[in-house]
Amino acid sequence: MATALLGLSVLAASSTTQASVSSKGGLTAYVTNAEDEGKAPGMGTVLPINLTDNKPETPIKVGRGSGTNDLVVTSDGKTGYVTNEGTNTVVPITLATGKLGKAIPVGAKPVAISFVPHTNERWVWVANYGGKTVSTINVVTGRLGQTISVPEVGPNTVAFTPDGRTCYVANWGTEDAAGSTVTPIRVTHGGASGRVLPSIDVGLHPNWVAVTPDGGTAYVANKGSNSITPIDVRSNTAGKAIRVPGPAIEMEISPDGRTAYVAIAGSSPEIDEVIPVDLTTTPVTVGSAIKLKPKSQPHWITFTPDGQTAYVVGNGNSTVTPITVATGKPGRPIQVTADPDSDLLAISIVQTQN
Repeated sequence: MATALLGLSVLAASSTTQASVSSKGGLTAYVTNAEDEGKAPGMGTVLPINLTDNKPETPIKVGRGSGTNDLVVTSDGKTGYVTNEGTNTVVPITLATGKLGKAIPVGAKPVAISFVPHTNERWVWVANYGGKTVSTINVVTGRLGQTISVPEVGPNTVAFTPDGRTCYVANWGTEDAAGSTVTPIRVTHGGASGRVLPSIDVGLHPNWVAVTPDGGTAYVANKGSNSITPIDVRSNTAGKAIRVPGPAIEMEISPDGRTAYVAIAGSSPEIDEVIPVDLTTTPVTVGSAIKLKPKSQPHWITFTPDGQTAYVVGNGNSTVTPITVATGKPGRPIQVTADPDSDLLAISIVQTQN
């Protein structure tokens, strides 16, 4: 991800076919694997995990040097779209077969991708970390819409309000100069374009934005400030930062909007934990840390559709750890890959059919 740039060479993704989705059905998780850890460019992949038996399945090979970073999956579980930081493309994948579609060129170092709500999964927006831009793509036609210029360096996240009217872009900055703003963009022309609004000051190295299901508040995870910043969506004003006990990598909100999980990962000292935040109180209440296995280095988090379980990607040890939300207890980590050069980042969970 943009907080640890992959630095991969630009090579075309190969077109291959592999089995990916289990015939058992149920829930399937898809995890991106940039697979480099700063070494020679490896084979970017998407790793399916059957959550019925917690077993990883055949990796989908996206291409050598692709730097597979983030993905979205259609609600029917049939198609995924992955950003490839090394090739500056978005690639569609037929998940049942692992077949790659035609790569769509976007901006420099595309990192995050998200569907625009209420466009029937027709439009996605992509944050291009290296280009100070956001690309809009019509995934039905495979064509670019608008390339939206943002005023700040290192756009790292695209997060929409549930009504699809506003997108928040977290401006991470660079390793040498931390960003400290989030830029709202008003969605126009049915998702094809947007109008940039004044940026909002938040903490250092804003790494993620999560919007509550009621659309009232956007929360910004500030990796460089060990905090989360609430933004009032109606007025686009930031509230008082909420301290968390370490670098905030990512934040995800449960489907009912009551609980948020914040991934905390650091190396000096090493921190491997998830912080629950009760969003029903005013101000919100930061709970006790959920400790993960040492060297987990949690990154992306996602909740199951029923909100009962959260799954946390361990970038440091190539695992995915389930957490029972009702108790806050982590389960046995799923070892996704034994490859020492793996670089697991994003996760998406969908309902699959028999």
